[in-house]
Amino acid sequence: MKPKPYHHGDLRNTLIETGIELISKEGLGGFSLRKIAAKCGVSHAAPYSHFKDMQELLAAMADHVTEQFTASLQESIEGQSDPMSAMEKLGTAYIAFFEQHPTYLPFLFFQSGIIIQVDEGAEDVPPYPPFAVFRQTGYRLFRSLGLPPELDGTMLMAYWSLVHGVASLLSSSGIRYSGNWQKVWQIILQSGGTANETDCP
Repeated sequence: MKPKPYHHGDLRNTLIETGIELISKEGLGGFSLRKIAAKCGVSHAAPYSHFKDMQELLAAMADHVTEQFTASLQESIEGQSDPMSAMEKLGTAYIAFFEQHPTYLPFLFFQSGIIIQVDEGAEDVPPYPPFAVFRQTGYRLFRSLGLPPELDGTMLMAYWSLVHGVASLLSSSGIRYSGNWQKVWQIILQSGGTANETDCP
């Protein structure tokens, strides 16, 4: 396999991106600094100028994806005064993010070690930034629909399941679909995303 080229001074990000691609395809069992260095076309010692060990690289990979994911979601809801429109834009950005970076999803949710506390109030688990944006947008929508706060957790999981389900499908290498994934999300939202308190026990 031809080594991936990198621009001078950008080896750190190249190692991170190559690491994400490798671990998403081969899992932790196929992950090592030596293998990443080989794929980047640098010496086995080169990664150690940026990361002291594999754990530090893994943490940097998780931060790299999290920062981009959070920024994408935040940007999508800026200036959205209508709560339903904000949720639609948020879901669109969620899906688009993983369309652009399909290897990010399996890494982030299955290999990075992140913990997402769905319910608020767990002091031992800091809020995961992208999900905090999603939760805030969801709560805003639920209040506009007149839903009681006791349904927040159930409704939040329902909406997250919808958008994350689409993102998971499009990120799967074994699923081939020639249609528009964004259209799938919009149809789901229009047909089932306007639930009210009479739809939930």
